[in-house]
Amino acid sequence: MIAVNCPVIRYLSSNGARAKTSMFSIGFADEPAEYPYDDVTIPAAPGLLVMGKTFEGFSANLALWDKKTYEAHWLRELKSLFDGASKATLIVSYDDPKFSYKIEIWPVYRDGDLIRLQNRLLFYECLPANFSVTEISSYLQDRQTMNEDGQKVFLHRCGVI
Repeated sequence: MIAVNCPVIRYLSSNGARAKTSMFSIGFADEPAEYPYDDVTIPAAPGLLVMGKTFEGFSANLALWDKKTYEAHWLRELKSLFDGASKATLIVSYDDPKFSYKIEIWPVYRDGDLIRLQNRLLFYECLPANFSVTEISSYLQDRQTMNEDGQKVFLHRCGVI
């Protein structure tokens, strides 16, 4: 079961009991829209990702998606993870490819009773011509623990189950 406790989405175990809900949450801050882009007509909604004791802020571009669309996307992606998918993608900033070169995402990888997350940019030029944002997790590589230089890849770790 996935429960929404606005302005932050929190996750519950399948039997409805709270299961380390303070370990992970994603949602929008109760703050007014910002205008961080060159075009002052495009607002962004400040948000927060909580991973254990780590907090990461983000600015969700509101040119194509509104807050409800982001929240519905997060719920759908995380539900797929709890339904057995090995990975999901949380988009935290999505803009029109005509005006931007990237999508900001947080890949989420299931690892037993843990999830592992990492902030990443997806560049439109690296995506196939038939890219569909609704299928974004299908473009996500499997979790890697080492980069091409042999260095350990840092991923945030949270207990959720």
